[in-house]
Amino acid sequence: MYQISLVGGLAAFGLAMVAGVLGAIILSVVGGFSIFALLYAPAIGPALGKLIIRASGGKSGTKLAIIGASGFVVGALGSSLATALPLLMRGTPAGLAFGLMFHPFLWIMVAIAVVSLWAFLK
Repeated sequence: MYQISLVGGLAAFGLAMVAGVLGAIILSVVGGFSIFALLYAPAIGPALGKLIIRASGGKSGTKLAIIGASGFVVGALGSSLATALPLLMRGTPAGLAFGLMFHPFLWIMVAIAVVSLWAFLK
């Protein structure tokens, strides 16, 4: 039951990456009201978990939880890096660019979402 195929694992990772990117984009759009983004963070895990279970053919377990959590973190980090890199290339001070990349509410949202995803898939 817990054996997942390569396609199922890749689909889970891809879905989680897209969710991480969307979460980071939503957080950047919310802007100054970042505390409100923490309200939707617990809902990301179960919603993403349902999509991952469907994409993997009804499978769940530790392997899918690891794949989904790592995909979500990679997506959020990639989105943040994509935001900071153009600023660095334009000559923005590195502290400001990396301050945007490591926004505390983003990583709090990621931590809450990963925990709820892990609990759903485990």
